[in-house]
Amino acid sequence: MGLNLLHIDTERTWRGGEQQAFLLCEGLAQTERWNVLFQTQPESPLAHRLRERGISVIENPMRGEYDLRAVWRLGSFLDEKNINLIHAHDAHAHTLAWLATMRRPDIKVVVSRRVDFPVGGNLISALKYQSKRIHYIAISNGVKEAMIRGGVPNERIDIVHSGVDPRRFEGIRKGMVFRKEYGIQEDEIFIGNVAALTDHKGQIYLIEAAPYVLERFPRARFLIMGEGELRPLLQRKIQELNLKGKVVLTGHISNIGEAYASMDLFALSSHLEGLCTAVVDALLMGVPVVATRTGGVPDVVLDGECGLLAQPRNPKALGECIVRLLSDKDMQSRFIERGKARVQELFTAEKMIQGTIKVYEKLLRQG
Repeated sequence: MGLNLLHIDTERTWRGGEQQAFLLCEGLAQTERWNVLFQTQPESPLAHRLRERGISVIENPMRGEYDLRAVWRLGSFLDEKNINLIHAHDAHAHTLAWLATMRRPDIKVVVSRRVDFPVGGNLISALKYQSKRIHYIAISNGVKEAMIRGGVPNERIDIVHSGVDPRRFEGIRKGMVFRKEYGIQEDEIFIGNVAALTDHKGQIYLIEAAPYVLERFPRARFLIMGEGELRPLLQRKIQELNLKGKVVLTGHISNIGEAYASMDLFALSSHLEGLCTAVVDALLMGVPVVATRTGGVPDVVLDGECGLLAQPRNPKALGECIVRLLSDKDMQSRFIERGKARVQELFTAEKMIQGTIKVYEKLLRQG
């Protein structure tokens, strides 16, 4: 009989963390060792996908980080289902698990930390992160370093890199399908960015880097694919720099595989980044990558070996790296080959699943 493992995610969106939680549970559900249950917000995209895979989903509405009714419901569920271990996948889930297990110190708690933001400095946050009952999975060295700077002991943090399904884009070949949809001509250079339009993703620096690139490659086109609260600000910056038609905000796109297959270069402009599976996807699809040296990005992109890294928040440096890589076909070919190999070696979903299981087993052995 397997152990009862409860996952918790309180997000109402479908972003990188939810994708990782889904891939993990999909893998765990195929083993006999774990009875996988998942607690989510009502009718979240993650809940729908989990149910499609036959994974048990329990809805627990959470209104704010300190929703005591949600804590009570979780506590009752822990007793009812005899839960052995909890895996929290976001900050609010972390708080929920911490509070609900105060009377159940026998239940192990694992928290995935996917961002390299500073650990919060208020009293509640300090208590939460200093709790010896909680163990952390950091998705990169950059995330782990940020946690240690915030006072979390090294021995309570393991690194398990995020992973992607290498079969995700099987059957998609390089071509003109996506380019035609967005009016990108065959002789134009398609530079892509895939990320939510939020401050830490730094798309404003990519927009400001565009003039440096266009001076050398006037046939370049930038497509920023994603949605978020910074759209109005980014649109104003495009207009301010007279880049209409050269830099396009596409919004959310569903055919992301075709986008990667059509790109000439992928550019990441973040100034804070846990790891970035969009970069992993680009490498897997054989797209040359320019990224920023921040957070967990250097774990994925070895500078000068499978991509180029620029200083964050530096449009000129980012633009110069893009120009350098576009100007060197041999470098592009070398990076493509090494990038694909690196993803297959270190950043697959299977590697992530097995690494997470090792953390679970270690904690359970500690009793």
